[in-house]
Parts: sequence; C-alpha cells; structure tokens
Amino acid sequence: MKRHSFRLPASTSNLGAGFDALGLALQKYLYVSVEVSSTLSIDARGVSMESIPTGPDNLIVKVAQTVAKDRNRELPAFKMLVENEIPLARGLGSSAAAILAGITCYEMLTQDRLGDDEIFRYALQFESHPDNLAAALYGGLVSAATTTNSVQVARLEMAPGTDAVAVIPEYELSTARARAVLPESYSRTDAIYNIQRSALTVAALTAGKWSILREAMRDRVHQPYRQPLVPGLAEILELEIPDLLGIALSGAGPTVFAITKKGAAAKVGEHVVAVFAKHGVKANAIALTVDLQGRVISDLTGS
Repeated sequence: MKRHSFRLPASTSNLGAGFDALGLALQKYLYVSVEVSSTLSIDARGVSMESIPTGPDNLIVKVAQTVAKDRNRELPAFKMLVENEIPLARGLGSSAAAILAGITCYEMLTQDRLGDDEIFRYALQFESHPDNLAAALYGGLVSAATTTNSVQVARLEMAPGTDAVAVIPEYELSTARARAVLPESYSRTDAIYNIQRSALTVAALTAGKWSILREAMRDRVHQPYRQPLVPGLAEILELEIPDLLGIALSGAGPTVFAITKKGAAAKVGEHVVAVFAKHGVKANAIALTVDLQGRVISDLTGS
C-alpha cells in the first residue's frame, strides 16, 4: 500500500496593521503521511502532541471527511502519522496548516486533485480569514482578500537582509477568544490609520525600506483590544531595541513576531522574553526563517 506524505508551514499573519490580509510563511512545519487502512488510526508526535486528538474529532480528519461528503466521494479508512513543529493556539497558523492538511489528505486518498479556488472554498468553511491559509498554501509573503465566491491572493517577493524571531508564551489563546474582544466597528481615524500602515508594510517588506517598517507595523484594529489577553504586550510593542525593525502580535496571539537586522534575532528575542517574564509569563524565543515553498506534496499518485 502506497504511503503519501506532505508538509505545510507555520505562518504569522496580520504583521501589525494588515488584519486578516497579510501573511508570512515560516520554516516550522506540520508533516503528515497517510495511507489506506482497514481502520482509522492517528499517531501524533512532536510539539503539542498531547493536545492533538487521535480519533474522528481530529481536525485533519474532520476536514477530509467534510470535503469527501461535499464531493460525493467515499473516503476510505486510513492511518495517519502527524509530526508537528507548530505550537497550537499560539498565533502561528496551526489551524490553517491542519485545515489544509485535511484537504490534502482527501486529495491523496481519493486521487481527486482540487484547484486552488476549491481548496480555499473548503478551507474557509473552517477558518474565515485567508491570510494564514494563503501563506501556508503558497509560502512566502502574501496579501489576501476574500470576495463573495473566492479568495484573491498576491504572492509577493520579500526583500532579503533580515532575520525574524517568534517569542512564544507558554499558554494558549484561541482565535475565537481573541476575536471576541474586538469591536464591531471602528472610527474613520482608526480605519485610515490601519489602511495607511498596511500599505506601508507591503512597501517596506518588498522594497527593503526597513527604516519605515516599525511605524508600518503599528496597529489600531486588533492589538490594543487584545492587550489584556497578553500580559506585557503593550510594553513589548513599544520596546526600543537596537536592530529591531518591526514587531507585532503574531496572528491572534499570544506569540509576538519581530523582524530584525541580520544577526539580531536572538538579542531581540531575549528582550521580549524578559518583558513577558516581568509580567509573570514564561516564554521561549525561536529564530525563524521565511518558508518560500508553502505546501509540499511528496506523492499524489495512485496506489
């Protein structure tokens, strides 16, 4: 029996002002291998393995079954090995990776290859914002927007010359909880503020104009409202550290993501860890590299 395997990258989204619009794929991965079996079985290994369901309530399984039902296909029983490097519920795109993993499992098990529009149509049933999904699917820096019937994505070339670091607190924060604190409407002033800075963020990242990135990554749409959920965040976002180019909450949090000058990721990470510690939160800093490949499938052929 042939085993199919693939991987999906972690991602950070928003990048400050680009709420639900900007995403960046990162070199931490969800690895999955799957093959037809007589019964469903899941072997989960790696980061957060104790939190990964190993039965029908596993998100990857639920997504695969949902796609199969919608397409009137019979999904065979299968055994799956999950090797995870992406912390769950930390703002690093673990849900987006799992959702796309479910769709990919469906493709492998049924040999029904989906187009990108179809992939997004199914993925958005489980996650309503396209930024992490687009980054995980395509890799690199992406700008994404939902329309009535589709997702429009532009993959951008991020300028070289920087490093990145994620500082990951040792507690979970669900996207649902982080979204629940956001207001239903915003002032014109705050809307303009974010529109200006999200456009500036794209310009800074693609043109390598690093001197404007710190201001570009400031935000008034989500970060101020999420500060009570992330102790120390207000102070972290105002840190003045040499070689820090831009800093923001990663996705819904509680992880903080920073872009730094070359060689400065560890130093910046230590400063952020220290602020979290001062506020009673234990956190770990991880230097990261941008993933440029997105979803990588090793095999999508018949058995």
